[in-house]
Amino acid sequence: MTDYKEEQANELEALQSIYPDEYEEISADPVEFTILIVPDEEDGDDTYAMKLHVKYTETYPDTLPEFSIDMEDGELDEEDFDTIMTKVTEAAEEAIGMGMVFSMASIAKDTLSEIIVNNKERREREEEEEAQRELEEEEKRKEGTRVTVELFTRWKTAFDSEMAEKERIEKGLKKDDPKLLKPSGRQLFERDHSLAKSDATFMEEGDVDVDIALFERELVISDDEDDNENDVLRNIRSSD
Repeated sequence: MTDYKEEQANELEALQSIYPDEYEEISADPVEFTILIVPDEEDGDDTYAMKLHVKYTETYPDTLPEFSIDMEDGELDEEDFDTIMTKVTEAAEEAIGMGMVFSMASIAKDTLSEIIVNNKERREREEEEEAQRELEEEEKRKEGTRVTVELFTRWKTAFDSEMAEKERIEKGLKKDDPKLLKPSGRQLFERDHSLAKSDATFMEEGDVDVDIALFERELVISDDEDDNENDVLRNIRSSD
C-alpha cells in the first residue's frame, strides 16, 4: 500500500531545497503552497513573474494535485496564458505516480521565457517592417512621379489643348474688337514720334518738307478762330 503522506513529505523537502526563496507554505494539512516563478528572459523594462499554486490531494501523486497559476508581475495575452496552463497540465499528467511539482514549475518557467522572447522578437520585427515601409514611402516622395510615355503623351495632349483654347480666346477678342488688330495713326504717333519724320527719307527733290510743329500750331489757331466766329454770331443774334 502506498504511503502518500511520506511521498508528499519527501517531495516538499526537495522543493524547499530547490526553491529556498521562492517556496511559500500556505497550509501543512492539507499540504498547500506556492512557488514563485521568474523567467530567465526579460522584455526591456517590463518584468514578469507568476506563482504556481499547489494543493495536494489525499492520493497525490497517483492523482493530479489541485493547482492554478497567478500572474504576480506583468500581463499576458489570454492565448499566452492558456498556453502555459496547457503545457503545465500536460507535464503533470505525464508524471502521475511520482512527484510532479518540480516538472510543473520548470515547464511554466520555460514556457513563460519562450513567450517573452517570441513577443519581443515579433514586436521588433513589426517595428522594423514599419520603419522599412516609412523609408520606402519617403523615397517614393523624393523620387516623385516617374515619367513614362503614357504620362508624357497625356500631359502633352492636355498642354496642346490648353494652348489651343488660349489662342482661340485671343482670336475671338480681336475679332470682336477690330481696334485690337490695327492701331490708329494717332496711337502709332503717340507710341513713336519718330514716325512723323520717317517719310522724310522717301521725299524727292522739290517735295515740301512738312513741319509737324507748324501743323499743330495751325490747328490751335484755327480752333481759336472758330471760337471767335462763334462769339460774333452769338452777339449778332442777341442784338436782333
